[in-house]
Amino acid sequence: MDKAAVLETILDFEKALKAENITASKIILFGSYASGHARPDSDIDLVVVSDDFEGKDYWQRIDILSSAVYKVFKPIEAVAMTRRQWQSGGSMITEYAKNGEVISIEN
Repeated sequence: MDKAAVLETILDFEKALKAENITASKIILFGSYASGHARPDSDIDLVVVSDDFEGKDYWQRIDILSSAVYKVFKPIEAVAMTRRQWQSGGSMITEYAKNGEVISIEN
């Protein structure tokens, strides 16, 4: 998948999240597509930052992300975080993704 197709997939994913009542303040692309080392079997690694995840447990977040991925039907691996979780850092994901590419910022 080329970069334009990845960006289109991310925009479609953002729309699918909105249909799940999740408005992302940021979507960060990380992993092989962000580093330019993607292979044909690579998935699209994303961190979705939204305060709409506040008060939702791990499994509720997984259900929301899975539903959005199913609607887009592309190889997406997404992690849900609130803005506070993203800013506080400290997790392996935030450390790995902090050098990623911010694709979407809430206006």
